[in-house]
Amino acid sequence: MSSHGYNPPSSVREATLTINETTLSDESLLSEITTYFVDRGFQSSLVRSFLERKVHLDLKTNAELMHDFLEERQRLDPKIFIGIEGSGVSDIASGEDKRLLVKWGFTEEVASKLRDSVCDDTIWSKQILYHWLFEWILNPWDSFSQLSFENIFYDTQFPRNQWNNYDRKGGPQMFATSYEDIATGIDDLLSNNTKVADVNTMCSTYRAFFHATNQQSAQAINKNGIKISYCKRDLDFGAEPSFYLNPSIDNAIDLIKNRSGFNGIVVYWVNMDRIKSMKYRDLVSEGEDLWKSVVVASRCEQDSAVDDDDFVYGSQLSNPREILSEWVNNGGDDVEGSWRNTVPNARWFEPIRHLQLAIKTRRAINLMNSYCVGVIYFHTKP
Repeated sequence: MSSHGYNPPSSVREATLTINETTLSDESLLSEITTYFVDRGFQSSLVRSFLERKVHLDLKTNAELMHDFLEERQRLDPKIFIGIEGSGVSDIASGEDKRLLVKWGFTEEVASKLRDSVCDDTIWSKQILYHWLFEWILNPWDSFSQLSFENIFYDTQFPRNQWNNYDRKGGPQMFATSYEDIATGIDDLLSNNTKVADVNTMCSTYRAFFHATNQQSAQAINKNGIKISYCKRDLDFGAEPSFYLNPSIDNAIDLIKNRSGFNGIVVYWVNMDRIKSMKYRDLVSEGEDLWKSVVVASRCEQDSAVDDDDFVYGSQLSNPREILSEWVNNGGDDVEGSWRNTVPNARWFEPIRHLQLAIKTRRAINLMNSYCVGVIYFHTKP
């Protein structure tokens, strides 16, 4: 992050700066930025070629330059945004998205590592390819960070399936023996968390929600709170970035149990009366037609009926790749209103247990951060 201070440049130094010194400075910055990309698995030659065509590299952050790089890659081949596995195209084998990840700019090694980290093809196809790419960029699952966390996870001072370290920033953490043990014992685990109030009260206005992700993201969210700028856009409930929670621990576990390595679930104990007093939309009670219109408009980067809400609750879209592929085939943004033709094809999961709560605004994010009660970590060995 840049400093909040401001140090005016020295005019004397500028006047005496030689051409050779300028060249060396530019080369140093170019090498530094290239390293940032390469550390996240991108091909050095592609990155270097892109950066050498950019001017004033010093005026953008590394993250902004990476966004520009990905936009350029997508313009060269728009189909890499969606992916081809699970898109409804016939004769597509498991793992075909690896070659599209290489088109994004990943090395073959990293493309394979990312795709192979999700063993279940159904779980992989629930999200568009850019989702997995974006998650990797934020937190590359490199061997060093995995090894470092392994020493903590298996430290004998931490009993399994128990909350510990209440005094740590972000609240307590738990190291789980298995996904099954957490799923079957979640009520008892919540009642044993001293930050959770009224868990055994029938008339409680509170409800548990869960956010499943990789270990690095779970740790960052738990310690530093939800950052709306890190959230993904063009998901189910609004084209703008939103943060999503699951009310079902089983559903949350489904999202990560087939990913190798360390993963986490951030736990929230939410005052439902409080969030419903804000701009809260329940798409379950408002009917299937509105839900279909919202999820398709959102996925196709269009305005929707929920864009100004703080919270949106409803079913998850089960076929996002199919919807986006059909929209693109119908002309996409080049044909006004073409997204409406795909609305009837939107489907939710059966049986309907894949529900979600979207947190959409800064004031909603700030409130949700206050409801975080801990994080549970898991380890799935390759």
